[in-house]
Amino acid sequence: AFILLILFAFYIPIFPLVGGSSGESGFSFAYIFSIIEHSFLPAISIIIGALGLRFIFSLALTITEMNSDHVQYAEIASLSKRKIIYAYVVRNTMLPQITDLGMSLALIFEGALITEVVFGYPGIGYALYRGVISADYNLIMGVTLLSIIGIATASLIIDLIYPLFDPRVRYK
Repeated sequence: AFILLILFAFYIPIFPLVGGSSGESGFSFAYIFSIIEHSFLPAISIIIGALGLRFIFSLALTITEMNSDHVQYAEIASLSKRKIIYAYVVRNTMLPQITDLGMSLALIFEGALITEVVFGYPGIGYALYRGVISADYNLIMGVTLLSIIGIATASLIIDLIYPLFDPRVRYK
């Protein structure tokens, strides 16, 4: 976040340094563009932070799956490399990724707090930070409750769509 802030808001001033929007509030193109402009760097910093971990996790799962017995048997059976990759490796490595995607919502809330404080972006994370600084326990409880509801909802949605990706899971 600091590198993006210094690079794209200070040295190459493409994006604004702090804030959530500029100009007069309203439903106009200029105001909506200012909201997008102010939220671009915070969003990119959260995405970049999570993306590296996803790639490493995906690589480790793929290597483990490529060394599994059923993939080696498929290679011995002279199946095409494309068939092995899509039918065995991708299907089996996709399932933990989908589960992790739903559970990573907690990390998004955590990353939003740090990112919003760094960028001075007025959001839930920044409100939580102000609540902790001013000992506003009601605000802290409200943000925590909102985070729990968001994580539980994401977990429920992942559980409901899981049978679309894994034929072994069925709901009666």
